[in-house]
Amino acid sequence: MSLTVCYLEKIQESEKLTSDVRNILIILLAAINDWPYPILNLEEYEKEIYMFVGGNIDRKKLEFFVSKLDYSKYAWEAESLSQIVEVYNYYDEKKHLKDILKEIKEIIA
Repeated sequence: MSLTVCYLEKIQESEKLTSDVRNILIILLAAINDWPYPILNLEEYEKEIYMFVGGNIDRKKLEFFVSKLDYSKYAWEAESLSQIVEVYNYYDEKKHLKDILKEIKEIIA
């Protein structure tokens, strides 16, 4: 199943989800919306992040990467990635983003 933006918007309102998962989905949807190019699903967004940032991503790497961005060129990417940093309020800062997204996908799929 492809986790489309429409599906994520619909599932975030589900009463079956915990409030933490709902909050994470709200953050992810805002981050996807802020990406400078149209994103159709969570998998596509994840690929975009990894192409842009590169390597394994944890909170410190993400924060460092965002702090070094040229906002005159990459303001939308910086805003989107800054929101992804907020996801780490629910996870250990050393956990890799791919593992967080995998966990979220398993919960909502």
